[in-house]
Amino acid sequence: MSMPLGVSVNSHQSASQVEHIADRFSAAAKRYQEHNCLQRLSGASLLQGFAATGAILDIGAGPGTDFADQAVGDNIKVYALDIALGMLQQLQATFPRHQCVCGNAEQLPFADGSIDSIYSNLALQWCQDFSAATSEMARVLKAGGEAHLSIVAEGSLAQLSHLGLRVNGFQSLGSLKAAFDTSDWQLFDVQLVPMTVYFHDLKTLLYSIKGVGASVQSYVQTENSSDADTHSSKLRGRRDWLALLQRAELFREAQGLPLTYQIAQFRVRRQGCSV
Repeated sequence: MSMPLGVSVNSHQSASQVEHIADRFSAAAKRYQEHNCLQRLSGASLLQGFAATGAILDIGAGPGTDFADQAVGDNIKVYALDIALGMLQQLQATFPRHQCVCGNAEQLPFADGSIDSIYSNLALQWCQDFSAATSEMARVLKAGGEAHLSIVAEGSLAQLSHLGLRVNGFQSLGSLKAAFDTSDWQLFDVQLVPMTVYFHDLKTLLYSIKGVGASVQSYVQTENSSDADTHSSKLRGRRDWLALLQRAELFREAQGLPLTYQIAQFRVRRQGCSV
């Protein structure tokens, strides 16, 4: 099966933004799987009910996805797309039969109607314009083809707020749904799934969130002040860090320090009849 490369629309992210994200993931590629427990948990859930057949596009493939258990027949071809060349180099070593493609979800380098199904696990929250990504997926997907997606959504990482850490926002489930043009898509299974992962220590916990596009900063609020008086502050050395560790221990459970995500799972179908 030849690679269905084609012309794509213009990207909604600046080249510098995409390059910055790509560089971060490339640098983390070799140790990524030491910290991707959420990705593994979410991926196992998303693969349930996914039928791998024909040309499969894995958006934000990271270290790669094994579709063997979902394969329908022997004639499948996986196109693993990621913006980070370092990730693709790691993926190729594990899945030599996958076709690696360095590219952006908002500017898919594939021809119209060339993909049978799309899979994306915890990658699309990185998009600057999610509606551009849904339009691109609709463009490259064959009529009747399905997209199975998991996306970090609003309400995630509540434990970090309790620790006095401010987390950058994620889109709500309603906002994500609104990005699917109903003339292009049938949304047949959309749900918000809470997923909790556990960590041995706070340092590992904080490191893990980088892989899903989150960042944190500390903030302080003086006694008797309003929310408007709250302002950002950096941790000032060992004393502040030790105080943060002590607060974190208050949340420890038997499995470790918990961190809960709200994962928006979309199982959607391209409108039209398959040929």
